Amino acid sequence: MALVMFDYDGVIADSLDFHCQDFIAAFHDNGFYGVNTTEELLALYDGNVYASLLEMGLDAGKIEKIMDSYAIKQAKHLAEVNLFDGMAQALASIGKKHKLFIITSNFSNAIFEVMQRFGIDCIVDVIGAEKEISKIKKIRNTISIFPHLPAYYIGDTKGDMLEGKKAGAKTIGVAWGWHGVQKLQEGNPDYIVHTPEELVEVLNG
Repeated sequence: MALVMFDYDGVIADSLDFHCQDFIAAFHDNGFYGVNTTEELLALYDGNVYASLLEMGLDAGKIEKIMDSYAIKQAKHLAEVNLFDGMAQALASIGKKHKLFIITSNFSNAIFEVMQRFGIDCIVDVIGAEKEISKIKKIRNTISIFPHLPAYYIGDTKGDMLEGKKAGAKTIGVAWGWHGVQKLQEGNPDYIVHTPEELVEVLNG
């Protein structure tokens, strides 16, 4: 048995178009115009998205307002968000053998809603932005609950790989996500997988 922690957007959920639309609109609604394109938004995930925003000059209060706006906009699209092909089956298979968590910069309630819609009940817990903004802290805290289990963090961005490693987990990058293989390799992942079926093989094999 292992502790397997998943990012959500770009790993489980095929949500990039909605995410970009809603996040950029939330920025603009709150008077911030430093992010206007998909490419500029994805660049925030070279590290921790919140740290990236702080580096751009936003303070914690402004970021909180932007995230509140994003949550409202995102809620309107949750019924339209799909999972990547094969991910529901992969989660079910991995969940039979390992303890599964979702650790994300998104909001837990939104993710639970999507998981429920697809009948996914193998996730022990979702640890979202409303609980802690640092993925490193969230991963470390989860590892501390299961110190005897080997720990993996599965993500789709360079930032995911860097944060997972810093938190003490082995990292698995998924090639179907937001950053692609070349950018993932900059985060020096332990594994890169190209399909959900390959992910199952790595974790269950």
